[in-house]
Amino acid sequence: MGNENVSKPARTSPPLRVSYTQSLFTPKTFQQGQKPAYSMTAMIDKAVPEQMAWLKQLYKDAEEALAEKWPDPAKRPRIPLIGETNSLFKDGDKTTDKQGVPLKEKNPEYAGHYILRMSSKVKPFVVDRNRQEILTADEVYGGCFCKVNCNVYTYEMELNKGITCGINGVQKWSEGERFGGGRPSLESMFDAAPPAAGTAGGDPFAGAPTPVEEDPFLKM
Repeated sequence: MGNENVSKPARTSPPLRVSYTQSLFTPKTFQQGQKPAYSMTAMIDKAVPEQMAWLKQLYKDAEEALAEKWPDPAKRPRIPLIGETNSLFKDGDKTTDKQGVPLKEKNPEYAGHYILRMSSKVKPFVVDRNRQEILTADEVYGGCFCKVNCNVYTYEMELNKGITCGINGVQKWSEGERFGGGRPSLESMFDAAPPAAGTAGGDPFAGAPTPVEEDPFLKM
């Protein structure tokens, strides 16, 4: 199998928090020369056994895929699977971005989580708990809880090789506090103005004398 890319079985997660969901509905390009892709980031809580069990299964899948694709360890990608900037699985408590800034400094919610970015060239299914399609992008937001279905697979290009995660579908499971607070409610932004005195909410000009309009042609 050394010449073929290896794709492992799709795995469905337990409910977990998600972030960077804007590209679930509209594909985006993150680097010059890349083709637009649908994507999302899953956050695996280190304190939740079910989530960690799912992550460990993906990690095992990734190890197997690398071994099948490149039986000779010397020919495998040298980027570790977990922990570093370009790793498949990032540690929200330790990993830094390409500028050396800790991920949790920019995204405080990443503390206590492993981070997994997944993408697809094909639009993933996005549904609610009843498996009805979600059409409004704002319904799936950073901070809500979703089940995600994904699989890991190897890739090899002329100048690059490695392993990545493909997203197949997302099922919104429950609401959560929006990261960054989100947009405040209309009620919290503005008070409703009371009716003007004496108008009882009706025509504010009621009772005022009607002006006599002049014929504009008389001035010509």
